[in-house]
Amino acid sequence: MGGNGKKSGDPLRGALLGFGNVALHAHLPVWQQSKHFKIDSVVEPIPERRELIKTVLPDARIYADLDLLLEDGDVDFVDICTPSSFHGELMLRACRSGLHVFCEKPLFTSSGLLRQIEETGNRLHRALFVVNNWKYAPLWSRTLELIREGRIGKVRSVCLSVLRTPNSGGGISNWRQCAQFAGGGILLDHGWHNLYLILSMMKERPLSLSAHMQYPQTQGSDLEDTVDLAMHFPRAEARLHLTWRADCRRNHGTIIGDLGTLAMGDDHLILETGNGAPPVRYDFPEPLSKGSHHPQWMAQVVESFRREIADDKARGANFREGKWCAHLIELAYRSQLSGSCLLEVEDLL
Repeated sequence: MGGNGKKSGDPLRGALLGFGNVALHAHLPVWQQSKHFKIDSVVEPIPERRELIKTVLPDARIYADLDLLLEDGDVDFVDICTPSSFHGELMLRACRSGLHVFCEKPLFTSSGLLRQIEETGNRLHRALFVVNNWKYAPLWSRTLELIREGRIGKVRSVCLSVLRTPNSGGGISNWRQCAQFAGGGILLDHGWHNLYLILSMMKERPLSLSAHMQYPQTQGSDLEDTVDLAMHFPRAEARLHLTWRADCRRNHGTIIGDLGTLAMGDDHLILETGNGAPPVRYDFPEPLSKGSHHPQWMAQVVESFRREIADDKARGANFREGKWCAHLIELAYRSQLSGSCLLEVEDLL
């Protein structure tokens, strides 16, 4: 499939699947700045968006359906930017065609489909990659660095809150408000990011979790807009509060270790070590809650994707992280259905 006749050092040729706002404002600018990748094809079913592609990427091949792109070939990877409910099917089809796959979060919660995709990727030696970009936000990057350096010791407690106003997000067609396309509410959206961040801090798998969710009062709405999630680890715990009912946009939290504490604001961190040293404050120019696309965080995401393509030993780390997020979200929905019961977390290793 992809790469026939390709010279060593040539950029890998890619196709965007979907040309909504995240493709236009977050993904495409980074691909265009990379010397390792080139976007020269787009699959987009909406005629009006295909007209926009002609103005933004005048030399791109434009397709209304993935099958037409696959028939033409001459592509090395796809970047999936569709609504969430299409991610699984598109990942599997692209991977079976021998392509590397770069996919906007979230992955889906179907464990059977995840296994099929992973097995196909392993058999064909393809990289499968989900956009876990929040770890590259300057505030979160610094937080994880301080934890790796042992500045607060072993993490014992994490408490994070994500506050968003009603009707946040939605994309060009407001698809996030439709269960058929979104696949889930705020847990699948903002919760995904916070789960891989929590796992990065804990460095161990959770043993159990419980979740309580609330739904909009609007008749017929079945997408959760408020979630309280608790996870229990061998020697720590994590609590996550997510809501689309707030009167402001804000991220904040507290991370407690056995040697100190990190207090997280929307645009700053305060490190307290408890050894007589004064608190250390780290300020950041942009709040975590500002905007939705964050193209400035994407360069490191794309570089990690390139590394997984090039290095067999590195390949798969990102997808394993994605599998954990999908598994925890699936369990959280089960917990809600069973009356917020505490459920055991399966070991995915």
